[in-house]
Amino acid sequence: MTTVVRRTTLAGGLAAALLAGPLAVAATAAPTATITLNGNSASVTGSNVTVSGSAVTITAPGSYQISGTLNNGYVNVASAAAGTVELILSGASITNSSSSPLHVTDADAVTVTLAAGTSNRLTDATTYTNTGEPDAALFSAADLTIGGTGSLDVRANYADGIVSKDDLVIQSGTITVNSVDDAIRGKDSLTVNGGTINVTSSAGDGIKSNETEAGKGVLTITNGNITAAVADDAIKGENDLNISGGTINVTRSYEALEGLRTTISGGTVNAVATDDAVNAAEEGLGHMQPSTIAFIRVTGGTVVATGGTDGFDSNGSLTFAGGTVVAKGSSRVGGGEGAIDADGPITFTAGTVLGAGLTSMAVFRAVPNTGQGWVAPRFSANLATNTIVHVVSGNTVLASYRTSANTREVVFSSNRITNGQQYDIYTGGSVSGTGVGGYHSSGSISGATRVLTGVTAGRYGRF
Repeated sequence: MTTVVRRTTLAGGLAAALLAGPLAVAATAAPTATITLNGNSASVTGSNVTVSGSAVTITAPGSYQISGTLNNGYVNVASAAAGTVELILSGASITNSSSSPLHVTDADAVTVTLAAGTSNRLTDATTYTNTGEPDAALFSAADLTIGGTGSLDVRANYADGIVSKDDLVIQSGTITVNSVDDAIRGKDSLTVNGGTINVTSSAGDGIKSNETEAGKGVLTITNGNITAAVADDAIKGENDLNISGGTINVTRSYEALEGLRTTISGGTVNAVATDDAVNAAEEGLGHMQPSTIAFIRVTGGTVVATGGTDGFDSNGSLTFAGGTVVAKGSSRVGGGEGAIDADGPITFTAGTVLGAGLTSMAVFRAVPNTGQGWVAPRFSANLATNTIVHVVSGNTVLASYRTSANTREVVFSSNRITNGQQYDIYTGGSVSGTGVGGYHSSGSISGATRVLTGVTAGRYGRF
C-alpha cells in the first residue's frame, strides 16, 4: 500500500512567523485547483484540470476541491506522475447516465476527503456504454483512501458502489451506498478504521475484499459503525476477515460474516443471516468436508450471531478464547446444523459462550472436556419462544437465557463451569441485569421448574 505523506505549504510570511513563535491558527495549503460544477459543464480555478463539455479530467498530483452539480458527466483522475491526488468533495453531486460519475484510471494513490458539513452524492447509469473499466459508481484503479467528516451518498444502479482494484481504506465520514451488486469492495484489501457506513445491496455483497492471491483478500475492521442489509455476504474477506473494534449490525444477509480465516478480537457484532451468521469456508471443499486451513477464532468483543442454518459454521477449526458470544441456530432444522457447527475441532478456552437451537453443537468429533468448562443440556421437547432457561449449581444461577425461537438444545461455557461437575437446568423464573442476545449472567429460579438434573459438564449427549 502506498504511504500518503501530507505536506503543508507555507507562504514566506507564514514561514517567518513560525520562526518568531507559534501561530494562533494552523496554516493549510490552498487546493491546486477549485472545480465548480455547473449543471452540464464546469469552471476551474487553478491548474492540471481539463474540461470538455461535461467531462472533467485531473491530470497531475495535487489537491482538488470539487463542488456544485454535474447532471450528466464525470470527473476522471488520469495522473501518470508519482504522487497523491486528493479530491475534496465539498457539496458535490455528480450523475452519469452512461457510465461512472467519479473514476480513477491512473494515479499513484487517491484520497477522497469529505469536507466538513457537506453532503455529496454520486449516481451512475443503469447500463454502461463502455466495456471493462470503470465498472462502479466510485471506481479507482489505484489505492484509495476515504476520509473527512462530511457525507457521501452513492447510488450504484449498474453494479458496484465503491471499488478500488488495489487497497481501499476508510478512515472516517458518513458513507451510504445503495447498490445493485457489491456495495464497497477493495480487491487487494479493505480496511475500515472509522466512520459511519450504511450499505444496501439488492443482489450482491456488502463490504468485501475479494482477491484470492495469498496475502491479499483481507478485510480488516478496527473501528467505525457499519450497518448492512444485503442479498449475499454482508462482511467478507476472501482470505482473511479480522475484526478488532467498531460496531457491526447486519440486519439482512445470506451469510453475515465470512472469511477463510475469521478472527474476532474486539468490537460489537450483531449478525443476522438466512444461512450461516459467522462462517469460515475453504472454496472447493464439499459439504461437511473438513478444511485444514479454515478457522474461526473469537478472542474478544461481543458477538450475537443469528443464523437461519448455523450461528457459527467453520469448515475447519472453531475456537472460543475470549469475549461474549451468543450463537443462535436454526429453529426449523436440526441434526447436522446447529448454533455452533464445526467440521474440524472445537475448543472452549476462555470467554462466555451461549449457543441455542434445535441442535446446539453440530460437531463431528468429541468436544474436549479439558480447558474451560461447558455444559450442553438437551430437552425432551422443543422450548417455545420466550422460555427462560437457567443453568444452576445448587441454588446459584450461573447463566440465564431467554429463547428467541424454538429451542431443543443449549450449550453454555464460561469460567463458572467446571467439566466433570453436574448442574441442574430450570425453565421459568426471571432474568436480571443487562442482556446480550437473550443471555443474562444472572436470574432467579423463584417459581421456575427443574427440568433436568445432574447434567454433567464436558459431556455432550450425542456422543
